[in-house]
Amino acid sequence: MNSPASSLQPLPGEPVDDPQRWLVNTPLLDIQHPRIRLLGLRLTQLRHQAADKAMACFQHVRALPFGCLGDGTGVPALTVLQRGRGDCHTKSTLLVALLRSVGIPSRLRFFTMPSGFLQGIIDLEGLPIQHCCVEMLLDRRWVAVDTHVVDQPLARVAQARLAAEGRQVGYGMHIAGETDWDGHNQSFGQFSASDPDSLPTRDWGAFDDPYQFYSSVPAVHERLGLAARLRWTVGARLVNRRVAALRTGPTVAAS
Repeated sequence: MNSPASSLQPLPGEPVDDPQRWLVNTPLLDIQHPRIRLLGLRLTQLRHQAADKAMACFQHVRALPFGCLGDGTGVPALTVLQRGRGDCHTKSTLLVALLRSVGIPSRLRFFTMPSGFLQGIIDLEGLPIQHCCVEMLLDRRWVAVDTHVVDQPLARVAQARLAAEGRQVGYGMHIAGETDWDGHNQSFGQFSASDPDSLPTRDWGAFDDPYQFYSSVPAVHERLGLAARLRWTVGARLVNRRVAALRTGPTVAAS
């Protein structure tokens, strides 16, 4: 794998998409729910260009604190909005819902990553983990971002801690990961093209929401099993405790 850009392009043989395909509703997205629809309208009512509307939705979701809502495979966008926080799967679900509610084709692209970027908040014993980014169709091209996942205050603390410890990845971030988005180009916080070991190792393709991914890809279907869901629910509590400690702990300066 040469770069995030090459890894997140459509898979070989994947057909050119009809933009309308990526505007459909799903039970998790629930883009017609009044709270989703009205929030999308409120965020974008003074924006006229699609990129500006996408930026407004992105900024709103990014501002929500990072935090796990149990097993994220079936959490609706409305629940993320009500709880006021989320993680990779859940904040991405909300962002796609808002984008589709204002007419911007969008989707989740799932890929497998080394689990090192989560070191410090959960120990996965070296097992790979499924991560996702949000892809938006802007100016007739798909733009991928995951910088909405970790809120900026947490990202800054995480990167300062990594610098102090002399590590590249951990606490949900890459030390060279981005924490913002310019509204036009792809943006990633959990890995960096400058560090090949941090890059995704497999691209699973594009999906409407997390449940569609886990229910339709046999290799990851076990995530929907009761034992796996309970394990992730318990793990979510640990993640939230460690994230809270990271936020409130003493500032660590790099030596």
